This record gives sequence, C-alpha cells and structure tokens, in this order.
Amino acid sequence: MLQAMPDIKTSAHVASADLFKTVSSHWPSGVAVITTVGNDGTPHGLTMSAVISLSLEPMQYLISVDKKSSTLPLIKQCSRFCINFLNISQGDIGMKFASKADDKFAGINYRTSRFGLPLIVGAVSSITCALASVVLSGDHEILIGDVLEIEHYGGEPLVHLRRAFHTVASL
Repeated sequence: MLQAMPDIKTSAHVASADLFKTVSSHWPSGVAVITTVGNDGTPHGLTMSAVISLSLEPMQYLISVDKKSSTLPLIKQCSRFCINFLNISQGDIGMKFASKADDKFAGINYRTSRFGLPLIVGAVSSITCALASVVLSGDHEILIGDVLEIEHYGGEPLVHLRRAFHTVASL
C-alpha cells in the first residue's frame, strides 16, 4: 500500500556552483584512491568519490577525473589504473591523496600489483583496470576501465557525506 507523502516545503533556487556542491555533498559515496604509475615507474594517485561500477559484461568501472588533475595524463599515458576503496581507518590517506603534495606515497603502506600499479594496503578492495575509453564532459574526463583483476579484503568502507568522512555505522 502506498503511503501519502508529507507536505514538504520546497523552494526553487537558481543553479549555482556553490548550490551544486552543497546538493552533491548530501549524496553519500564511498572513498577511493585511484593509483597509476608514470613512465618512470613513479607511483601517482588521487582521492575521488566519483567511482561507479558500470557494467558486468564486460566488467567495467567508471571514474570521473577533473581535467586539471596532474594524475589524469599519467592514467591516460599508462593506460591502467587501480581503484582502492578505502576502509574506515584510512581517512588520513584519503586526505593526503586529495592534497597537492608532491609525493603522496611518502609514508603510505602500498604494494605493487602484477600489473605494476600501487595497491593501498588495508583497503577494502583494489580493482585494477585497463583504460577502455575516455569521454570528455564539462570540466572532467570520464574514464571507463575494463576490469583486469579484483582483490577483495573486506572491512568497513570509508564514506564521504557533507564534505566529511564517515563510517557506515555512523550514518
């Protein structure tokens, strides 16, 4: 049986970048560190919450990367990336990879996958992808990756909501 919706007071606002960010921040998402390597083998990465499981056949993930990101050309150059879903104790790692630090891997416990990509130790899961396609959209590039390998360790995921990190239990 359908229940009547309570009266909700609404007001329309002119769309603005600030309002867009505020509204977007009210949608919870997992926190991931996307990693890749440069031509010289140096590890690089960035934090993001714009990660989507896109397709089962073929298995694909989608990530959305800001065109100004210094990691974007390296992902495209390497043609591979790894999605590391962070666990509840890795908020400091999420913050470090969201920064503009020169060496984001300093002090980070990681290992190298058989595909040569950095995998963050302690992550809930690590998904290695081969870059399948790039779609230009606004101020971002949408990267679609074919899944090459999945490592799942379990644990509680780190969640981003209202511009802060949370646990699933705290929500």
